[in-house]
Amino acid sequence: MTKNIDPTAIPAPSEFPRIKRYLRFYQWTAYITGVLLLLLVIEMVYKYAFHLEIELGGPFGFLALVQDGTVTAINLSRWILIVHGWFYVIYLIACYLVWQKMKWELGWLLAMAGGGVVPFLSFITEWLMTRRTKRQLAEYQAYWDAQGREAEELSAVEESLSAQERAALDAEVAAEVERRSQE
Repeated sequence: MTKNIDPTAIPAPSEFPRIKRYLRFYQWTAYITGVLLLLLVIEMVYKYAFHLEIELGGPFGFLALVQDGTVTAINLSRWILIVHGWFYVIYLIACYLVWQKMKWELGWLLAMAGGGVVPFLSFITEWLMTRRTKRQLAEYQAYWDAQGREAEELSAVEESLSAQERAALDAEVAAEVERRSQE
């Protein structure tokens, strides 16, 4: 597959360490967003199906379910909403960083972003995107290694040429360029 790679459409090897850091950041944010989303779903079921809210540190104990609108201490239901919302923004930043450095199409960013709004999807999306990123980085590394070997071989051949051989080769190349420009 390394033969069909466009070097302008892939990250340079110098970007690989940064991409790996961004990928780790993405993985952490995907897990945290997934857990917060599951908590949000549980909170929504309590709130809209049973008209209950989660109270933290109130008169009914450390953690209690109370009737909607009667929270007297910390409204954990509201905090779950707020924390998930803000952490989803961090998750989107992580998605963008991986997407941008890997130079993927827009559809991949949208797929990654969707992982934070559908329960359990962030875990699946994280697994798929991590696998895809690692596979592509390995392919790109193989490509750049092959390019480096090819450049070394070319340099060795050029160094082994005498001045007469180099002049003859330059003349052949110039003639070929002229021939192709007339086609």
